[in-house]
Amino acid sequence: MAFFKIDGKEYELKLTFKSIEYLNSQFEGGSYELIGLAIQGDFEAFPKIIHAGLFHTEENFSLAEVTDEIEKLINDEKISLEDVAKICDEVVTQSFFYRETVDKLMKNNPEMKKALDQLRG
Repeated sequence: MAFFKIDGKEYELKLTFKSIEYLNSQFEGGSYELIGLAIQGDFEAFPKIIHAGLFHTEENFSLAEVTDEIEKLINDEKISLEDVAKICDEVVTQSFFYRETVDKLMKNNPEMKKALDQLRG
């Protein structure tokens, strides 16, 4: 279970229908591109994943607020690429919605599975 702290409060990151719909619209390749980016721990996809993961809180955080918080965390050396990759993995590839598809992709692509296993440590 992944968490993200914003405005001094920690929130669970969870995908819902609205957040999945949002993420699908953010990437030209839809869900499959998102899965690939999550496996890579893509830095540009990270704020969108965090933003979507906060939708269920109904706090209505903007993408700009999320990005500002990520910038602070990086500038204060409180989040690294390793953290980004771990959170992307937990929120996207381990989510109920995407997990079965990710497992099928891993079965058919040993290199991708190896990369994901390395990410998970």
